[in-house]
Amino acid sequence: MRPVRLVILAALTGLVLASCGAATTAAPGDVTFDVQLIEVKGATDGIEAPDTDPTTLSAGYGFVPPGEFDSDNPNKWQVATYMYSPGAMSVVQGDRVTLRIFGVNGDEHTMLVQAPDGSTTVESFIVNRGREVTVSFTADQGGHYKLLCANHAPTMTADILSTGA
Repeated sequence: MRPVRLVILAALTGLVLASCGAATTAAPGDVTFDVQLIEVKGATDGIEAPDTDPTTLSAGYGFVPPGEFDSDNPNKWQVATYMYSPGAMSVVQGDRVTLRIFGVNGDEHTMLVQAPDGSTTVESFIVNRGREVTVSFTADQGGHYKLLCANHAPTMTADILSTGA
């Protein structure tokens, strides 16, 4: 019985080492992501409101202070933020990337896609609430592409990591 355990242990060890050290490659292809533009809100009367109005930190933040949010509860306040869902995606360098972007919250989002070198990959386009816009680009650079919203900068961004083929 002991030799069988050693064989199983050796086989499992080999699989673990192979999976950790093995380099995997994928050929570039077509990749499509469904991206939603959402606003997340949270309200409380259990803690003090922040000293700094979050809207002064980013146009992507919302804040309704105590006394304004709920007239029946003068201690209750609310914060909000706009975001992309998903906020992070991964592609292989050379992939043809298609983003189907649907506006759930926010009347208008003026967006663009920025390449890792800072150049604009997809020029400015607008997504309105209740509408879907499709944009495509080829991830010809390795690194981080950024999906940016000009209306809610600097916090409303999504990251598309392009890794070597």
